[in-house]
Amino acid sequence: MTQALADSLQLEFLKITGIKVEAIFLPKGALHQPSSLPTGMQGVYVFFTDANCFKVGKAGPKSKARWNSHHYNLDETTPSAFTKSIVKNRRKFKSYFSDSQHSEIDQLEKSNIGDWIRNNISRIEFLLPEKEGRYALSLLEALVQFRLKPEYEGRDA
Repeated sequence: MTQALADSLQLEFLKITGIKVEAIFLPKGALHQPSSLPTGMQGVYVFFTDANCFKVGKAGPKSKARWNSHHYNLDETTPSAFTKSIVKNRRKFKSYFSDSQHSEIDQLEKSNIGDWIRNNISRIEFLLPEKEGRYALSLLEALVQFRLKPEYEGRDA
């Protein structure tokens, strides 16, 4: 999964809706720095490795923390966060990684999980103007979920 995938999904959404979205691929490592959700924008984010999609979510214009921090912090009060899915399903999550990474996954906790995600998981950000409305945002999220079939979706993931 790369910028080419992001561009492909961007083009498919444009063909369906006539709405142009910005698609940004953030590879794992130093370049995985989530943006701040710009004023007047809303978006869909994707967490994945080369072979597996883990989480697809959306953030409206009033959900800036969901966009750039909720999925990097282990906070018991945040519903449907990627970090909670990892910890809740640690055994399943380890199955997507080589045996050499299992020990570090076992050690994930509040203090290190955000850095681990940035170093081991890639992200795609799709940005669209708030003026396009919540239905366009929901359609974009559904399209990405349909195409990538994330492992962890919904509040019970």
